[in-house]
Amino acid sequence: MSQLLNEIDANHAAFFKDWTAQATQNWKHLHANPIYQDSYRRLSALQALKAYLVAPHYSKGSAAFFLEAHNDALVSHVNASVGAWRAALQALRSSIENVLCSIYYNDHPVELELWEAGKFIIGFTDLIKYLEKHPRLTSIPENVSGLGFLKSEYALLSKAVHGSAVDFRMTDPVADVLLWSVDPIKASMWSTREKRTVEGISLLMASIHSQHLQGTKLTPLREILGLSISASKRTALRQSAGVNIRSP
Repeated sequence: MSQLLNEIDANHAAFFKDWTAQATQNWKHLHANPIYQDSYRRLSALQALKAYLVAPHYSKGSAAFFLEAHNDALVSHVNASVGAWRAALQALRSSIENVLCSIYYNDHPVELELWEAGKFIIGFTDLIKYLEKHPRLTSIPENVSGLGFLKSEYALLSKAVHGSAVDFRMTDPVADVLLWSVDPIKASMWSTREKRTVEGISLLMASIHSQHLQGTKLTPLREILGLSISASKRTALRQSAGVNIRSP
């Protein structure tokens, strides 16, 4: 048995040396790609939403979900920076779930207490159904409120989580173990998913809290949201919710 353990431990040492070296090589290969700078600029919108909307207006327990959502998005960015595409996509899916939970539990303090006691849970479908009927969202089209984005992105990202789509696999017919890849096509795919996810979250938060963003209110937040919301959606948001997001 000791010989077997020694062999396993030696394999672990070799594996550790290999994967840490490969991670460094991958980062060096990928970091010059402009998608990472664009990504971090978008992620600054989540930080701003946390500071200007969540911290002042959410309960401590519900705010914790948004903090976790922001962390999930950063985890996705870091995983993508070394080419761990599937893990990066899984983190984006978790970010969506946590944002929806933060809104729901802020509106439902009793259910939050039950959740904290391990006596309540709500799934993605029911969260969406709740938000579809939310009084501050019913007058805003889904393609403007962010709900449309988040539903479609969640469905796509779920394929990565459950391994049900070939495009999201890390391994291929040549490699039965592949922790990461510097494939530029994979990088572009991740960037698209992250862009739409962050835009969906930004639109949803701006829509549901539009009363805090009217006129000249929270100018710094409205400026930063311009980094995550496209020009067409900024126009639509102004027309539907009266929120004027400045162009970057």
